[in-house]
Amino acid sequence: MSSSIRELATQILALCTKLEQTCTEADIPPPSLSADTRTSFWSDSQLTATRATVLGLLEQLSLLIQGPQEFLHEFVASHWDHGALYAFLHSQTLEHIARSGRASIEDLESQSGIPADKLARILGLLRCRRIIDEPEKGVYSLTAVSEELVKDSDSRACFEFQYV
Repeated sequence: MSSSIRELATQILALCTKLEQTCTEADIPPPSLSADTRTSFWSDSQLTATRATVLGLLEQLSLLIQGPQEFLHEFVASHWDHGALYAFLHSQTLEHIARSGRASIEDLESQSGIPADKLARILGLLRCRRIIDEPEKGVYSLTAVSEELVKDSDSRACFEFQYV
């Protein structure tokens, strides 16, 4: 981890350029977390090694930029995010948004039985992690990440099992 910010950024940029070129050559749509987005970017085997290398370099860069205190805070905060996702999944809020396409905080409060102030904090954490979207204040919709939770019950069950 003796690389400088510039060295890490240069390596990341070069690898991201390589990813982009490979996607163009293989006719792979670029990744997006918008709802209804379909791409093999995350599952294509010819991208796996480069993606993993970029992610490792990004972790190094994040730690270098954040510093030890913020890194430790983010490390602990991830448990809050997991708890928020767990509460979200068990409240059937995900399914309600999936059925309706968009749902207001009041509608979700009524459906889930979770008080609006607590639900807003849960949804705020999930929005920050791009699991759901808030296209307008107090109205929530799915992203590609939450759509995956709707359609892949095995992954969802695995997550729920690991959290408990």
